[in-house]
Amino acid sequence: MTKNNTNRCARQISFAGKVRTFNLNDPKVLAMIAGGAKLKQVSRMITIARLGIGRAPLAGQYGDTPAACHRRFLEKIYSATDVENVITLGLIGGGMAEDEAFALVDEHVVGKPLEANALIASETIAALFADAGDAKA
Repeated sequence: MTKNNTNRCARQISFAGKVRTFNLNDPKVLAMIAGGAKLKQVSRMITIARLGIGRAPLAGQYGDTPAACHRRFLEKIYSATDVENVITLGLIGGGMAEDEAFALVDEHVVGKPLEANALIASETIAALFADAGDAKA
């Protein structure tokens, strides 16, 4: 797992047989996490619905913010939905087409043992906060 030079929150992680970019610090992904209220494109609303109809994609114990989700990973009380949604959002934020991201997650994450994929999701969500103190306004 390495940092990506173009975005301090992006990570290059081996997943599904290739090194892929995961990034939650992407404007469209941040909008999806916030509930997508400002997104008007139909494909974005379909993505939000796929991530969890009627709930925020990072909802769970402690709340639905990235910080709450990160805390669940730190305390090892994350859910399968946390793992699936963080990986999906990370792939989308890394530049992958939404349909392709969902297909990869369906094939390599959904219904599979959580441990290896939880490590990827944990690194992805942690990267969102890793360089926050060094960011320039």
